[in-house]
Amino acid sequence: MLSMCGICGIYNYRYRLSADETLLRSMVTQIIHRGPDDDGFYVSGAVGLGMRRLSIIDLEGGHQPMCNEDGSIWIVFNGEIYNFPELRRELQAKGHIFRTRSDTETVVHAYEEWGLAAFSKLNGMFGFALWDSRRQELILARDPFGIKPLYYTDTNGRLLFASEIKAILADPTVQKYVDEQALDEFLTLTFVPSPRTLFAGIQKIPPGYVVRVTPAGPFVERFYTLIPGQQFRSEAEWLEALRTTLEAAVQRQMVADVPVGMMLSGGVDSAAVAMLMQRLAGQPIHTFTVGFSGQFNQNELVAARRSAELIGSQHHEAVISADEYAEFLPRSLWYLEEPIATTSALAFYWICRLARQHVKVVLTGQGADEPFAGYGRHFGEYYGGWYRKLPAFVQDKIITAFVDCLPRNEQLKRAVHSLGIQNPLERLTQIYSIFDTGMKRRLYLPGFADLAKYSIRESIRLWQQDVQNLDGLSQILYVDARFSLPDNLLLYGDKMSMAASLEARVPFLDLELMALVEGIPPHLKIHGRTQKYLLKRAVTAWVPQEIIQRKKIGFATPVDQWFGGKLRSYVGEHLLASNSACRHYFEPLTIKRLISDHESKRHDHKRQLFSLLTFELWYKQFMS
Repeated sequence: MLSMCGICGIYNYRYRLSADETLLRSMVTQIIHRGPDDDGFYVSGAVGLGMRRLSIIDLEGGHQPMCNEDGSIWIVFNGEIYNFPELRRELQAKGHIFRTRSDTETVVHAYEEWGLAAFSKLNGMFGFALWDSRRQELILARDPFGIKPLYYTDTNGRLLFASEIKAILADPTVQKYVDEQALDEFLTLTFVPSPRTLFAGIQKIPPGYVVRVTPAGPFVERFYTLIPGQQFRSEAEWLEALRTTLEAAVQRQMVADVPVGMMLSGGVDSAAVAMLMQRLAGQPIHTFTVGFSGQFNQNELVAARRSAELIGSQHHEAVISADEYAEFLPRSLWYLEEPIATTSALAFYWICRLARQHVKVVLTGQGADEPFAGYGRHFGEYYGGWYRKLPAFVQDKIITAFVDCLPRNEQLKRAVHSLGIQNPLERLTQIYSIFDTGMKRRLYLPGFADLAKYSIRESIRLWQQDVQNLDGLSQILYVDARFSLPDNLLLYGDKMSMAASLEARVPFLDLELMALVEGIPPHLKIHGRTQKYLLKRAVTAWVPQEIIQRKKIGFATPVDQWFGGKLRSYVGEHLLASNSACRHYFEPLTIKRLISDHESKRHDHKRQLFSLLTFELWYKQFMS
């Protein structure tokens, strides 16, 4: 049984009060969209576990919560363990007896056999809670790349956890306040990195970590570390290994007792997965693309349609208008729960809703750009060494001064300003920061001025020690895959797909594949002017050159153009209203200046304005 689920629970670890079953059922109701097929509960003494299930394999069996033979260990599980057949055979050889063909049951027996060390053996995406009654210990775990989220709050000796924050908020005693440091991180990054959320007191488990809750309280520990090592292979050997491992990853993630489709963009990543799926399935697969109405020069509809023709898939399209975008924007924050100022998050919901009409499971191309060096910041990092060799006056007085004079070039400014910084991760923080410290000082009202002193270095610190012996590009790729990816793209991927009761899988983040990819040397990831060089060479075995040679577009949306129409007044009305949350934290004159500079095209403040709008709408959804 593989299944997407929503899980939640209660543990009164300090005072041993009985778990409130009425509250538990209320929590489960809040996440019914994550699992419309089934629900389940386990309540015993101080602990209560609940779940909703979206059935994918073993449709009639695999009911949760699930236990071991003597009922001493119970689990509620959200996600997929792709290597569970191999683990199952190994555990059976050690004498474990299975009652189902479930990946969830495999996790229970693996924990019995290996303890916490079992979790590093799980190749998949997961957020689960495991209750060990003999130790009186609740264990919460999130997968190594954070594909599935898991939240918790700890108050007065009681811990609540859930796949979504709204389940925790079902408890009326949980007070809702804005975490002001998280607000500053959000304005800097457009998302809130683990372990914080914008809700004070509610945390999310970082990727590859567990929270062990004992009668003494909760303890946060890391269970998975993958530090890239130097591997010596020829380019031909790398190509063969990459082709074999990628195909195995896609084959593992196609396993289901329901139809599996593919989210298709115009790029090489999704096309490569779709081509492999088509070959492995032996029949036309369903592919899905979203586009935008009007004249938008970054629309991927045409390119994706052409890719579908070359693949031979059954292709489906959805088109979003500006009116639909504006109308859905507030509701999207209810699904996201954490403000994510990434304009593609809404489009992702549309494509999930389209796909759910035809399939229950889709594969996506997410997770390829981070390890394979697909972003502009990776290209700049690889070739930025020449810049730091220039005399300081050339860097500051000529190049930087020239770039600063260009209109609407905020992203380029951040990139150029970062080039002079010596430490790779310091360069990365500069590139990430859409509101620099000076702009934030002008933005915050006097009572919040100290927030501008906060830095995202604290969040990156979780991974900094891992990369100290790596080259600059490998450091940035390693952090990207564990920092921005899980709490931005993967987070909205999970929330929007589950809002549509759809399971979205990410084959590029297969653990065996990532272990290989993170060992590929930088010169095979960026070669000349080609990014993702080795990946593109590897997939030429099944992807036409027409797709491989296309210029990268990305999952962009026409928000910049829409800001010039209906959304322009929409932004001003929300941010500058007398009762707006923004007026509580931010200087209205600074907001007006941001809007004015963007409208006049002196600067491109699209991301800054969208971040403020996202915060405002989030506040109205959850705090008002």
